[in-house]
Amino acid sequence: VAYALAPPLASAAAEKAKAKQRPSQVPIEKYLDVCSSLNKKKYPPIQKGDGKRRKVLSTLIGATGMQNFVASGGPRLKAACWLLYEDPAKLSASNKSKLIERYALLVLYYATNGSSWERSNNWLTGKYVGKWEGVTISRPTMLSLKRHVTKLELPFNGLNKGILPRELSLLKELRELDLRGNDIQGVVPNKLSELKHLKSLDLSMNYIIGRVPTEIGLMKDLTQLNLMANYMEGPIPRRIGELSKLELLDVSFTYMSGSLPQELGKCKALKEVYLNDCDFSGQVPKSLCKLELDELWADCLGPSPEVICDCATVCCRGLPDPKQVGVKKQREGKRKAQGNVK
Repeated sequence: VAYALAPPLASAAAEKAKAKQRPSQVPIEKYLDVCSSLNKKKYPPIQKGDGKRRKVLSTLIGATGMQNFVASGGPRLKAACWLLYEDPAKLSASNKSKLIERYALLVLYYATNGSSWERSNNWLTGKYVGKWEGVTISRPTMLSLKRHVTKLELPFNGLNKGILPRELSLLKELRELDLRGNDIQGVVPNKLSELKHLKSLDLSMNYIIGRVPTEIGLMKDLTQLNLMANYMEGPIPRRIGELSKLELLDVSFTYMSGSLPQELGKCKALKEVYLNDCDFSGQVPKSLCKLELDELWADCLGPSPEVICDCATVCCRGLPDPKQVGVKKQREGKRKAQGNVK
């Protein structure tokens, strides 16, 4: 009996695997002329017989969501219409992973005024994305010949007054995201937590507002989190303690506030923590001090410090009389002096 049942079960499993590989389809009949809202001459309605474009449009809408996609003149629509009508590469929906990654990058381009970037070599060309400025793709291996975007590095590149699009979460194999030193606004999208393989996230020196998403705890591979010099507020989420590989945490020069969570001490790999020039209060958790960090900066200077800390390497004081004192060296000097007395 077991043998008789085996072929149908195997067949069902194979059919399920094939279904996963097929491009997801969503109803698009109402949206065949969606690009015409941008430019009727350049983007005529997709004809019913144009199966290739219809499948591409369906795949892109499925990836980003219908409501977000059709926003009038938005970056998602611009990215999709460029792919549908202008991209010399003419990717089809059968190559879903390449299509989606190309789309995610283009959404970032349009969401941050890509035409005004300081460096944008090969963007909006038919070249594969590994040739685009700031984009690195993986090399094929014995296990997989597929190549995915693993790094996106566009620091100090004039990404002006744009926002971080949630579509960055479609870069499923991304390891490093470096967008520091731009003029990015808005909040950190919760969807970024879907980047399960991300190791380094650097959004420092921007105009980002809002809070650190609580979903940050889902990014288990994260080793560096740099949010320095932004307009972010609120506390460090307790789920930060789920980042067992985190080595660097920098939230300095922000408006973040509240007490520091005990869960920081669960980040056993931490080496550097920068909490200075913020609005934190209370005491630095003893669990964090026990990690014996290489660097721990906090607002612990003066007779009435904002933060009480017995293990800081550098104590700081903010405006109107900013100052930094290397406490670690002072402690080492006292220890040496005590040793000489003995």
